[in-house]
Amino acid sequence: MKKKLIALFLVFALALGLAACGGSPSAPAASTPAAGTPASGGSEAKDVSITVFHYMSQATKQAGLEAVEQAFADAHPEYNITWENVVYNQGTDYFPQLQTALASGDQPEIMMGNPGLYPDLVTAGYVADLTDNSVINGLNLPSGDLGDVSADGKIYGFPIDFKTWGVFYNKQIYEDLQLKEPATYTELLANCQAIADAGIDPWAHAFGDAVFGDIEMRNYVWTMAQAGGDMDIFEKLMSGEKKLADYPYFKDGLELWGQRLAWMRDDAMVNDQNAALEVFTSGQAAMMYFGSWGIGDLEAMIEGSDFKYGFFVEPIDDEGSAKLNVQDDQCFMVNPNAENYDVALEFMEYWVVNGGSSWSAVSLMPLLNGEVAGNAPEVVQTLAGIKKSGNIAHYGDFTAPFNSQFTTDWRTYLTAFAESYANGSPQSPDECLAAMQAKFDQNIAENG
Repeated sequence: MKKKLIALFLVFALALGLAACGGSPSAPAASTPAAGTPASGGSEAKDVSITVFHYMSQATKQAGLEAVEQAFADAHPEYNITWENVVYNQGTDYFPQLQTALASGDQPEIMMGNPGLYPDLVTAGYVADLTDNSVINGLNLPSGDLGDVSADGKIYGFPIDFKTWGVFYNKQIYEDLQLKEPATYTELLANCQAIADAGIDPWAHAFGDAVFGDIEMRNYVWTMAQAGGDMDIFEKLMSGEKKLADYPYFKDGLELWGQRLAWMRDDAMVNDQNAALEVFTSGQAAMMYFGSWGIGDLEAMIEGSDFKYGFFVEPIDDEGSAKLNVQDDQCFMVNPNAENYDVALEFMEYWVVNGGSSWSAVSLMPLLNGEVAGNAPEVVQTLAGIKKSGNIAHYGDFTAPFNSQFTTDWRTYLTAFAESYANGSPQSPDECLAAMQAKFDQNIAENG
């Protein structure tokens, strides 16, 4: 089993890449131990060491984790806790280093990640079954939130907050050009043209990060598939029972996306998230399709300036269909084999019940229940309100997510589709989907 697990982790390291949004591909791999936090009670307190493996490269999220850890330690003077927060780059080092730690005798107590991506971790017993956990059950979360931390019908993770994406726009440019947030896709295209006519680039893109083509296409595919009742779409594509051409959502989505790609900047394919944010916040582009995971970085860039931005969910047709795409963001698994599993479990239970305010106040992330800290930016409050309203398309409501290999290939071909527009020789949706399907077929043949 250990040999199998090691092999799987090597596959994950190579294939997963940016399998989940929220990490910066340029963040250095590093092990950053947190300072020990002695609890009151002196020698009567139990010495406890808890290791947390994660890939939160953003400074705001790392500070948020430390804030929750401190709050828990303050609330539990019976423990003298030393925290070791180990952060690695998600795209290169996280999985190999986690594999090494799990194979050693000094295993981490807490591991960041969606359990649906790691079925063999679950099978090997490195992840605690939380299906009957009274704290999680007491949260009364909707099916989508629980689906994102489940595998084969059982819960294996603690969900903390949610991520989403959509159009962030420069309020001053919209005001100067007397533009309104579009209610239809035609209105969105008209806004793009009006902005271009004013000598401003409509879009800042970050296709140097493969996740950005993914999140732009998700808006079409997830929303359309759920409206069509195809909740098993990814499961059937991975099994080979269905082909991409069997679902109209992929072709329709590529056609819609292609209309917006007509306004790509020359740097669209090389910019990573931070470079694209600089284009956006400097006023060189009026809009950026962006995710909630980077709001802290965005806020840091504009601190002290008069830059103001708004947010809207991209409409996908002229009937005004628009649903906020939602996926659990920070979620953590607990290792039952670790030395201080019981205290780690207690900590995670504290986090989802009492530690949310400490986390949200520093990380600026919206919580799963739709609540946010009082200091959260306006856009975070907007996102939380939409989530709370239920007007969402939640990834956790699909019967299964794309696994790591399919996610990587999906992103590779979407990036190639965008690049074809940048090169002036746009691929047709049929060409893109045919190439993608050939790769999917190869995956299925090689993996049985």
